[in-house]
This record gives sequence, C-alpha cells and structure tokens, in this order.
Amino acid sequence: MINPLTWLSRRRFPYQPLITVEISRNRLLHNLHEFRKLAPKMTHTVRAGFSLKPVQTSPTPIGMVAPVLKSNAYGHGFQEVAAILRHETQIPFFVVDSYFEALALRSAGVRAQILIMGYTRPETILHSHLSNTVFTITSLETLRHLEETTNRIPVHLKIDSGMHRQGILPDEVERATELLSENPLIVLKGICSHLCDADNVDPSFTEGQINTWNKIARHFKAEFSTLEYIHLAATDGHRYTGDIEANVSRLGIGLYGLVDAHGFTPALDLLPVMSMKTIITSIKKISRDMTVGYGNTFEAQKDMTIATIPAGYYEGVDRRLSNIGSIGVGQENAVCSIVGRVSMNITTLDVSHLTDIHIGTPVTVVSNNTTDQNSILSMAKKCGTIPYEIAVHVPAQLKRVIVE
Repeated sequence: MINPLTWLSRRRFPYQPLITVEISRNRLLHNLHEFRKLAPKMTHTVRAGFSLKPVQTSPTPIGMVAPVLKSNAYGHGFQEVAAILRHETQIPFFVVDSYFEALALRSAGVRAQILIMGYTRPETILHSHLSNTVFTITSLETLRHLEETTNRIPVHLKIDSGMHRQGILPDEVERATELLSENPLIVLKGICSHLCDADNVDPSFTEGQINTWNKIARHFKAEFSTLEYIHLAATDGHRYTGDIEANVSRLGIGLYGLVDAHGFTPALDLLPVMSMKTIITSIKKISRDMTVGYGNTFEAQKDMTIATIPAGYYEGVDRRLSNIGSIGVGQENAVCSIVGRVSMNITTLDVSHLTDIHIGTPVTVVSNNTTDQNSILSMAKKCGTIPYEIAVHVPAQLKRVIVE
C-alpha cells in the first residue's frame, strides 16, 4: 500500500521524471536461468593439465545460485531486483556488502535471508536485531570479539584462498576452528571465498586457489555439522564449477548480463538488463568554427544542428565519453555523437543528420542491446574501464521501473 503522504504529494505536485531507468524482469530471470543450466552439470571433472590433486570424495554438486545485490544491485536498483527475484526458488540468500544495505533491503520489505559479505564492526554484529541476516566473519580478531555474545549469531567464515584482501589465511584455519568450537553461540552456517583471476585465459592461479579452497572446505565439512553453505565464487568462476567443493554459487555481474557470455562452456545467452531513457530538451543550429561545451574541446567543422539531453556524468554518462561516445535518438535509436565535454547534468549531441526531431523526442542513453555503441559494454570499452564502473555510477535516485 502506498504511503498516504506520497499519494497526497503526487496529487498536489504531479511530476514525470526526465530520466527513467528500465529494468527488464524477463532478461534478469533469463540470465539467472542461464547460469542455473550449469548447476546440475557441476561434477568433479578434472580438465587436462588441471593441477588439483585426486581426492577420495567428489565436491557437493552446486544446486543453488545466490544473487549479489551489493552496490544497489550493480546500479540496477536492489529493491527492483529483489522484487523480481522474490518468488524464485533455490535462492538460498541475497548477498549484500554492508549492514546498511541489509537495513535498506529490510526497510524495502525484503524478507529473504541476507548474507552480508563485507566487514561489519563486531559491536554491530553483537547488537543487531535484523532477522534472518547472516554476517561474514573476515578475521580471527572479529571472531575473538564475538566471544562475549550472549545471543546466537549465525555466520559465514571468509577464507583467503589467494586473493589476499579479506579472510582467514590457510594457516589460521586451525585457530578459527578452535574459536568456533569453543563458543556454540557462534554458529558456522557457511564458508566462502572469492576468485580473483577467473577471467584469465591462463587458469593456473585459479587452479591453485581451488586446490587451497577444496582442502579447507573438506576440513570444515568434517568439523561442523551446522555447515549449510559452501561457496567459492565469482561470475567468471562459473567455468570452474565442476572442480570446486561447493553447493552454492554467487552470481554478480553475470546476473545483469554484463559479462562475456562466450567464456563459458557451453556459451551462455546473456542479456543486459538495464536501459536508460530520457528526452531531447533543447535544439539549436550552430555555424562552422563555433565551439561546444566546457573548455571549447569541440569545434564545428561545418554548420550543424546540436541537441541536449538532461543527463551528464552525475546521471551516469561517463565524462570519458566526451567527444567519442554516442547516444541513441528517436524510436530507431539513431546513432548521434557526443560533442563537447559531458557536463554534470547535460550532454550535447550532433543531430544534424536527423530530420524529425523536436523537444521531447525520446532518447536511449543506455541501450540493452550489447552491440549498440551506447550499451554498457560498448561504453566501458570506449572509456578503457570495466562494465561494473559504468553500471554502478547510475545514481540510486533516478526512477527505476520494472518492464517485461
């Protein structure tokens, strides 16, 4: 039910945002199901040249995919993504980075189990009243701080399998086991780690991480009957799932269709989930030798028609696209070059080649067609960066709508 104050505000001050971010329900679910295709086939098949030592037992088949909703669901909107996924089965938990994100999800009405993967202060863990929320423990120090708890605390223990950011080092596993065994109120529900080089064509480093992980995973499986979830993951790491001791995979950027689908066997059919729409807000003609934008970085070589849109680097149009990027204009998504520097809230386009254009003409700032020049993948390539950076810079306050 809509908040009465919100309803009254909308009646008194009707407002249609100039920018809308569209999140495709069908594409998001499609991507999830594409990765699930891999799950039933996850058996312990050692590829030629793989460095894992033979073991007596096979890894537990992975049957569950945990969606990663951190960083506002990679810019897509965690409320919208959670709403789309709320009726999906075989989702063990949603993954977020911080306690703040968990609070925000709960405030949005999300009742599913939440795993906080990032660091949380021990005092926050000790005094948390969030239901069905599990904390990730990233160090022995945090484990020691939790010894004073008088309440049951379910946790996942993070293992540093080779990334060397957060987590218990392999030579700290025995001590971690002792600390957990000494306090039955700290309940080990899961263990986790992260692959840092899974997209490399040279698999040797990842193979070493998996080798380290599998030994540690078997140790904890033998020691703790409370252990439910075992996950060593990264979207690109799904290509190694047949060799990993795990029963859950975490799915981040791949869920949103922003990864090379051909790196998997079989190749996956992944579709970008996000698009951004706005309108033309001004049109004018300029003469040859006139300049456009801050710093006069664009100079017209001929008479031309330019137009502006109400989206700049604050709205997620990367400033590095100045004078090299493109935006789609009109129903046909006609390619129009960005001219001049991208401003904070305005981007200027060359629309000289368009005949039917006016204030209010629809514009596709971000296309969900991978091959378009204004897709997130294409923009990231032009900017010399990764799709993650482009996607997460779409600000949270922009209106997001779920479309089919």
